[in-house]
Formats: sequence, C-alpha cells, structure tokens
Amino acid sequence: MSEIAGSASIGSASAGSASTGPAAAGLRLISEGADHLPGGATEVFLGLDGAFRVTAGARVRTGTADTAFLRRVASELRAAPAGADADRAATGAARSLTSTGVPGHADSVWIDGTAHPVPAFATLLGALAARVLRPADPAALPAALLRLDPVVAALATGRAVATIGVVRGRAAYALAEQDGSFGLTALDDAQPLGGSGPEAGLLPTAVALGTAAGRELFAVGGADGAVQVWDAVSGAVLHGTSGGEGAQAVAAALVQDVPLAFSGGADGGDVRAMRADTGQALGTLSVGGRGADVLCAARCADLDLLAAAGQDGVIRVWDVASGTQLHLLVGHVGPVAALAVLSLGDQAVLASGGADRRIRLWDLATGQPVAELDGHTATVTGLAFTELADRPVLASCALDGTVRTWDVRRAEALHGWPVGEEWLTGIVAVASGAGPVLVVAQQNGRLSRWVAATGSTLGEFTVPGAAAHPVTALAGGELTGRPVLAAGYGDGTLRLWDAGIGVELYALAPDGGPITSLAVGQGGPDGGVLVCGTAAGAVRSHALRDGAPLRVPAPHAGAVTGLAFGAGSGSGGEATALVSAGADGTVRVRSALDGTPLLQLATGQDGVTALAAGEASGHLLLATAGRDRTVRLWHGVSGQAGPVCEGLAAPAETIAFGVFGGRPVVIGGGTDGSVLVWEVHDGSRVAALTGGAAAVRTLVAQDLDGETLLAAGDEQGTLRLWHLPSGTLLNEAGLAQAALAISFADTGLTVVGPGGVTTL
Repeated sequence: MSEIAGSASIGSASAGSASTGPAAAGLRLISEGADHLPGGATEVFLGLDGAFRVTAGARVRTGTADTAFLRRVASELRAAPAGADADRAATGAARSLTSTGVPGHADSVWIDGTAHPVPAFATLLGALAARVLRPADPAALPAALLRLDPVVAALATGRAVATIGVVRGRAAYALAEQDGSFGLTALDDAQPLGGSGPEAGLLPTAVALGTAAGRELFAVGGADGAVQVWDAVSGAVLHGTSGGEGAQAVAAALVQDVPLAFSGGADGGDVRAMRADTGQALGTLSVGGRGADVLCAARCADLDLLAAAGQDGVIRVWDVASGTQLHLLVGHVGPVAALAVLSLGDQAVLASGGADRRIRLWDLATGQPVAELDGHTATVTGLAFTELADRPVLASCALDGTVRTWDVRRAEALHGWPVGEEWLTGIVAVASGAGPVLVVAQQNGRLSRWVAATGSTLGEFTVPGAAAHPVTALAGGELTGRPVLAAGYGDGTLRLWDAGIGVELYALAPDGGPITSLAVGQGGPDGGVLVCGTAAGAVRSHALRDGAPLRVPAPHAGAVTGLAFGAGSGSGGEATALVSAGADGTVRVRSALDGTPLLQLATGQDGVTALAAGEASGHLLLATAGRDRTVRLWHGVSGQAGPVCEGLAAPAETIAFGVFGGRPVVIGGGTDGSVLVWEVHDGSRVAALTGGAAAVRTLVAQDLDGETLLAAGDEQGTLRLWHLPSGTLLNEAGLAQAALAISFADTGLTVVGPGGVTTL
C-alpha cells in the first residue's frame, strides 16, 4: 500500500468515493464492546478518501477524517501482520477488522481469538468512534482530525411532563404539553392558576415546582437545553438560560475594565457574552445558526474586536462594545480551526487557518484579504504572532507534525521544521531574554519548546502522567509581569506554567469533560481570568493567579432531562438551589432565586436520564440516572461523588428519594418497567420490584404510620402500589392516560397525566 503525501486518501486510489456500504473500499472495524470503544456493538468504516461512518445501534454519524489521520492509518496498515482471506466469517468474535479494495494490499480480515488477531492500529478506529459518539468523554484524538457531517434530524419535539407542588398556597400541579404550552392548576377543583401557550418558545422536557425565600417558583427545561424560571404567582420571569450547543469555543477580553468571556458551540447557536468573574449574561452575537469552532478577542485601534469562525469557513468580526458586525471574511474552503490577531499601531492583521491547509491574512480595517500562505499538508491547528529582528512574524502548526514561521509583511516562508511523529494541536509564542520561544502542544501530551528564529529545540515542559492524554488547547498570557502558559488536556485537566522558567504553578482537576478551547483575559480585579470551553458544553472560568473557580452559566448541550428544587442546610425546607440535568451528561446547580451558578459536574453516565434532589445529614443530596444503567449519588454543594447504584437492566427514566426501615434510600424506575431500591449510604440494593414492561414515568414513596408505600406509574397508564418493606404488590390499576406525576392524599392517590388529574 502506498502513502501519498498531501492526499486525503488511503493507498493510491483517487479520492472522491464517499460510499460506506458493505462492499465499499476501505477499512471496517466491528466490535461488540471493548475498552477503547463505547459499550455495545459498534461499527466503524473508513473509506479510501477519508469518509467515515460510525454506527452504534440506532445512532449513525458520518464525516471526513483529516489527511493526517489517513497517513497514520496507511502507515500502520502497511506494517501490520498479514490477515486471513477476506471471505472468512467473524462469527462470535468480539472484534473483527476487514480491509477491502485498498490498493497495494490484499483484501484481508483480522479476527480476535484467531491466528490473525485484530492489529494494534485498530485502536485508531476505536478512538475515532469514541470521539464521535461520546465527545464529552476523555479524548484520545484531537478534534481537528475529524469533521462531522451535520445531523439531519427531525424537528425537535418536547414531551408531556408534569410535577406536583404548591401554587398560591394550594396543592397544585404543573403540566407542560408537547406543543410547548404549560399550565398551573389546582389539584382539588382544577382551577387554572397560570400558564402560557406555545408562544413561550420552549419545547418542554422537564418541569419543577418549589418555594424559595417565600416565593413560589416554577421551572421548565427544554429540548434545546434551555432552563427558564418564573414566579409561579406573578408570572414574572426570574432567570434562565437560552438553548444552544454549549461552549466548545471561548475567548476572553478586558473591555472597559470589565473581564468578559465569550462562548460558542460548534453545531449552531449564537456567541454569548458574559462577565467572566460573575457569570452575568450580557447578550449574544449572531452567527447565523452556523456555530463557532474557534473564537479570538483582541484590542485594535481603540476597538475591542471578536472574531468567530466554524465549519462553513466564514469568519465574522464584531465590535464588542456596540455588537456591530464589522466584517464577513470569505475565502477558506472547509472549517477554520485557528485564529490570531496582530496589532500594528492603528492597523491590525487577522490570521486564519484550517482544514484547507492554507493560512490567510486579513486587514481588519477593511476586511480585505492581504495574503495566502501555503506549506502545510494537513489541517492548520495553531497560529501565533511574534516579532523577530523588529519584523512581525507568524508561527503556525498543523496536523502534519510541522511548525512553520512566516514574514508577515512579505508574506514569505522563513523556516519550517518537524516536531515529531505526533499531531500538533496548538502553538503559543512566549517572550524571553534570548528572543521569542514557541511552545507547541502535541497529541501525546507533550509541550515542546523551540527557538522561533532557528527552530532549535529547548526541551519540554514535563508533567508526570500528562502524556496519557493529548493537549487539546493552549493559551498564553501574563501574570504579575511574567509570561504564563495554560494547557488543557483530553481528560479535562487544566495546568498553568510560568513559561519563562518552565515551572508548573497549579493544576486543576477535570470538570465538564475534555477542554476544547482556552483563553486568558488580562487585567481586572482578579489580575486576569482563565476561561475554558469543554466538550460537554460547560464554561469554566478561573482566577488566573491561583485557579480559583469563578462560576459562569452555560446551557446544557442537548435536552434537559431532569429538574428539581433542592433544600440545603438551615433552609427550613425551602429551596435554595435549582438543579438541572441533561442528555449531555452534566448537572448544573444554580441559586433558585437568581440563577447564580453554584456547581457544575460531569456525571460520566453517557447522558443523564433522570434526576432527584433530597437532603442527607443537613446537606443537599443529588441522584442522577444515566444511559449507562447506573444511579449515582452526589454531594449537592461540593460535587463530591458518592456511591454508584447498579443492577438496572435498562436506563432509569425516573428516580426518587424515600425511607426504608428508617434509612434513606434512592429508587429508580427503568424503561423496562422494573423498579429497584438502593441504600443511600453505600449504594447496596435492598429491593427489586417487578411490574409490567412499560417504561416507568413517575415514582413517589410515602411513610404511613411507620410503613413505607411506593407508587409507580408507567407510560401505558398502569399504576402500581407496593408495600416496600415486604415487596408486596398491594394494588394495580389501569388509567386512561400515562402517569406523569403522583402524590399521596388523605383519601388515596392523585395521578396527573396529559389529560389532567385522576384520583384513586
């Protein structure tokens, strides 16, 4: 098999075939589940031209791999042991790899457990699948290696959801309909207590009622990740977040002595502006639904500018103070992955690079192109301006493993050198007494240093164990007059160095998945801020001097799957926090009254399917159920992980806290109709209750004269009542509608469904 430098193809066949069917030419990895692949059967196909298709159950994602990835695969395939004849069946094998129609290589199959096991390079295809299917998990591949095709999905829809609480001092229920309308209704006489039609603009997926500081509150979570909170009596909107893709890209700036953070997502939504120190939302900048892969903020000619670019290759530039879009820069073919700005007195130059391997220079005063720089043979992933011999110089790195420097005024190449065998993910220029130094981030976790003028090596910033995860983001700045370097990793770790002497100043633990973007905002009352975007869509903001967290709000990247008001220590039973969980696998805790961010955590459950809030030992306790078929417990203030409750055969769609034998328990209702009960203190299972096969939609436990009763309602309208200590099914009744919420009343059970209330 021959490798063609600069070509996006495996072997010597010409690019252009995007077929991924069973007979298509390329490599096909099939796995029934392994450490490097998401659980369950997964199929990965990589075509000769880089087109890939990942299939896991009903989930299918397609896209294109970068030239650099194809080169690595081609090299590894060439060195792999010979396989068996391609017509051999892989029946019962955990993994199989098939090579079909690859020029220069006989059609072959490798099957684990045989004389021709799957070769080691198949881990590259497994890492591709993991990156595509579970982007918020620790990453082994740089994001720039893969370009995903847009998901053509049906129009987002909500679902009917309900909860029971108190409104205007009366027992009431909140019911949100699929069309986005919702209402608050008294339980006893069905009197309307408030509501809204579909014009509210939310497609509901979760609702909650609570009381905080004497105010009755109503919260709705939407299919787009939005959360809105109203005063349930007056109808006034108190706080909320708009929907969107989250914050995979960030930038930071000091504007009129106010530290600002900007965030944008890759798959749509606007760029958001907020205070980096308090999280106060300041507005949005429209990107026309295109999303943003990369942001860059700079001050030029007395203007504070923000540039954003993404998958469409278009760069948008705004005046931050006014929100006016100044330029729309068109020229790149394919996604833009890197931006940098150079101020030259009253002039400013923007550099951009991406998947078309070409660097473009733009005059920010006019928006006109200045020059094109060619030389890289794979996606450009990093750009940094510096100065050599009083002339402006641009440094670049790419997935081809090389660093290049360019004379900005002459638009000419100066130097170029290979860094190593690994993919390069970012570059920063650092000032030093001996001249500028370039720090280059690598996929193997290394940070190498190079003399910008000559390309001579100066060694590495080394951290024990850091090589286990790629460096996924890099940013430079100053702290107390000294250059600092921030690096984000594929496991979500964040590190800050004194870049002048190579000493690590601090390391921060993962929070929100792999770090996808970093920015340093200089100045301000905290001496600067360090802002991070994560694969889970969360924004992390830290004081630059010591890494102290500064909470900022961010929407869920996907549907809100659970909402609950929670009471903390000394609250007298009133809510102090609003907790939301999402399909993105994260939990956000906010002040119930004003929405101030208090905590965000990544559950690691492959998406949260249900949420409950309770109290234990005087503090807020959270429970989350996930697609991984576990229920996990969390300290609601510190975010510390508690026991993991196992045994579900299907994900839980509803969970609740209760008491069993005087001890707190958590109860989960599965989509297969099962109900399991676990001890809160250690996660041990104490009961398994069987009912029907329909998904359980709601649960509630009630202590009556020392005996605990458990009621559960399912999707098909069946209501079941158990005596929990004995596990005895006391009653089973069929309803005319799905059960969405249940409460115990003096005379029986009250059940809320899409059509209203049923009393049993």
